[in-house]
Amino acid sequence: MKTKHIAPITIAASLVAISSLVLGEPDKNTPVVNEKPPAGESAESKIEEGSLTTTIRDSASFSILAKALQAAELDTVLGQKGSYTIFAPTDEAFGKLGEGTLDKLLLPENKEKLRSLLLYHVVSGNLMAADLKDMDVKTMNGEKIKVDVDDNGKEIEINDGRVASADVVANNGVMHSIGEVLVPKSLDEFVGLED
Repeated sequence: MKTKHIAPITIAASLVAISSLVLGEPDKNTPVVNEKPPAGESAESKIEEGSLTTTIRDSASFSILAKALQAAELDTVLGQKGSYTIFAPTDEAFGKLGEGTLDKLLLPENKEKLRSLLLYHVVSGNLMAADLKDMDVKTMNGEKIKVDVDDNGKEIEINDGRVASADVVANNGVMHSIGEVLVPKSLDEFVGLED
C-alpha cells in the first residue's frame, strides 16, 4: 500500500483537534478530527503504514479496538505522525464488558462517549515499559490512569488491568496490550461499563 505525503498543516490540525477534545470545546475556526477529508482524498489515505492504527488493524487480537477507533474517527489521528502511547485492550478485554455495551457504544448517538473511552487509553508521548513506574498519568481524554509496577519491574498494571504485552513500537508511538477495558470516571454511569 502506498502512502501519501501528509502536509504538516494537516498533522497540526489533527493534533489541535485532539487537544480541543481533551481541553474543551474547539473554537469555530479550529478543524475537528471528524472533519470530512478534501474531495478526492479518503480518510484511509491519511493513515500511514507502520502507524499505531495499522499495527492495531493488522493484529488479530485487536479487531474490536480497530472497529471502535474507526467508529470514533480516531483511526486517522493514530495513523498520522505524532508521538502516542496506547494501552490497547484486546478483543478478549472488550468481551468482558456487559452484554450489549459495545453495541451501545458504537451507536452514532454515543460517539462522544466512545471517543472519551478510547482517548482514556491514549497518552501523549512515548512511554516504554522501562519508563513506567508507580504513578498517575494524564490521558488524552483529560482524566488520569494509575500505573502500578511491581518491585522487579516485570508486572505492570494500568488501573488494575495487567499489561500482557509491552513495547510494540510503531512509527508514531508505542502500544502496550492490556486485558481490561479502562473506564474513565466520567463514564461510570454508562450502563454496562464497570471500573
